[in-house]
Amino acid sequence: MNEPLAVEEDRKDWYFTFGCGQPHEHCYTVIHGTYEEARVEMNRRYNRVWCGQYASAEEAGVEKWNLERLP
Repeated sequence: MNEPLAVEEDRKDWYFTFGCGQPHEHCYTVIHGTYEEARVEMNRRYNRVWCGQYASAEEAGVEKWNLERLP
């Protein structure tokens, strides 16, 4: 029996945060796409001035740290 064909990586919402002292400190933004697509778009928008990429709001600490969402 043949193995199923590899399916393209799932596209989903990715949560990005900013570090202390960065222009958008205490904020986060959400970008939809694959892991890599989202990173490319984040770098395009924020010139690599961001801290972390997370698979969920909980993982990103949105509520825990009371982060404000950027458009």
